[in-house]
Amino acid sequence: MSRVHYFADGYLLEAEGPNRQSTWVCMFNLSTRESKMKFTFYYEDAEPTTMEHRMLPQRGANLHLLGCPEVLRDKRFGAKIETSEPMIIQITTGYYGVGDRDDWYTRAMHSVICNDRLSAVNYYADGLVIDRPGVRLKEPEWAFILNPGTMPADVTLSAYYNDGEQISYDFHVAPQRVLPVFMDELVIKNKLFGARYISNVPVAIQQTRLIEEEDRKTIRSCYSVMAIPGPLSWQDDAELCLCCKDVE
Repeated sequence: MSRVHYFADGYLLEAEGPNRQSTWVCMFNLSTRESKMKFTFYYEDAEPTTMEHRMLPQRGANLHLLGCPEVLRDKRFGAKIETSEPMIIQITTGYYGVGDRDDWYTRAMHSVICNDRLSAVNYYADGLVIDRPGVRLKEPEWAFILNPGTMPADVTLSAYYNDGEQISYDFHVAPQRVLPVFMDELVIKNKLFGARYISNVPVAIQQTRLIEEEDRKTIRSCYSVMAIPGPLSWQDDAELCLCCKDVE
């Protein structure tokens, strides 16, 4: 449990189209005291917004962000959630067809436990974009990089492919912004890779992959994970020191 929580991929997608998305904050306060909560939401191209909430003691509950006017619609967002009591925060996002919004009949969904800290080194193991000619199943993938700080983040993704190839990709994330990275336009398709991100300032990273079929209008399924904050090795420690030298 923690008093600070981060996620990077939230969405209140209400615009017309074949799919809509909606995000819930699932909260567990095991304390015997009420928890005061402060949310700061970060966007790709808009200033942060904030809101407050209270969570009763020894309860589990959820908060549908669609009912919160402080959260901007039709914009990807990440968030920092500060709580006066240690809590578990889990983010759940559902995908819906055109006619599903009224009854919230979920076509697909993903749910992740928030990270409890930022890091200049982050990892996940299952990177993969599937897009084979003549195969109906497609798996597009995104990485969402949350930079809640006041300094720009220069981030390098090192992709370690399953055939031994290693390729690096660079990103720039403005202060107090989320950067969605569409992996289909970046990495080698149909090759599994492990991902290591090194940044000059601490960030949070969330990976999301959809499973689609060419002849279906709605999402078949999806999943999402928060990258594990590092460093995990002496090599990352050394590279991190070089990366952060200009910041000190």
